[in-house]
Order: sequence, then C-alpha cells, then structure tokens
Amino acid sequence: MMKITGFPFSNDFEQSFYRNHRRHPYFVSKFANAANSKTRCCSTSQKSSNWCSCLDLSSIPTKAEELQVKVDEKSRTLTVSGKSETESTRRDGVKIFSTHVWTKEIRIPDDVELKTIASKLHDNKLTFVAERVQKEEDKHQEIPIEIVDTPALD
Repeated sequence: MMKITGFPFSNDFEQSFYRNHRRHPYFVSKFANAANSKTRCCSTSQKSSNWCSCLDLSSIPTKAEELQVKVDEKSRTLTVSGKSETESTRRDGVKIFSTHVWTKEIRIPDDVELKTIASKLHDNKLTFVAERVQKEEDKHQEIPIEIVDTPALD
C-alpha cells in the first residue's frame, strides 16, 4: 500500500454543537451540519464537550464503500484508508484510468471517549465526531427555577 501525503486534508478540529452520543436523535440530526457552511469542515475549541475532525477528499474522491476506518485504542490513532479510481481523456483521445490507495492517520486527544466516535461522508468531506470525557470539575449541576405568579398591587 502506498502512503500518500500532501493532500488537502483538513487539520481543523472540534465542533461545539455535538452534545450527545451518535445514537441520540439530536446527534443524528446535527451530523449533517457538522461542517460549517464556509469551509464545509469543522472546528471547535478544546473546551468543547465534543471532538470533531474532517478530511477533505475532493482531490481523491472516494466512495463510502471504498473507505476503511480503524481506531487503535493503545496509540489513540484513527486510521482512515481508501481507494480512489479516476478516469480522464487526454486531448489526443487517450483514456487514462488511475487507482490511488491512500492512508491518513489522525491522533485522537486523550479526553475523547473512543466508543462514541462516529463518521459520515458528505460531498467528499469525511467527518468524525465523538464525545469528550468530562472531568468532575467541568460538570455542572442544573438548579431548577420556579416561576411564580405574583398578584399585582392596586
């Protein structure tokens, strides 16, 4: 397998709007919006409760069935590989068929829950999202608010 480097893979990370696990309806409905409208890729801060990473596959269009994704728990590495097939015709009529086999490794931050990683391919953008493990000091407790109807003074 040939390892290809220098592609326009995006290094943008972390999108803040992923609140829940991939099986939760909110997560599923928001997955399509993982990419922002300008770059079609995600980016968030370290303080976000979720992690996001995107790969721009526009220069090596790869069908979903030709993608393989693996997570190595020990090294905390997400490995994406695929096969891209292209066809072009030169001006002199010669047809060129090319097959490209590629691999990309993404480091998963230590605070990401590996079992929550999910992926989606949309418009040649491969997006990964996962929940971050919340530290005890980062957890917030909601305080209920009581709404009362106070009679008007006449």
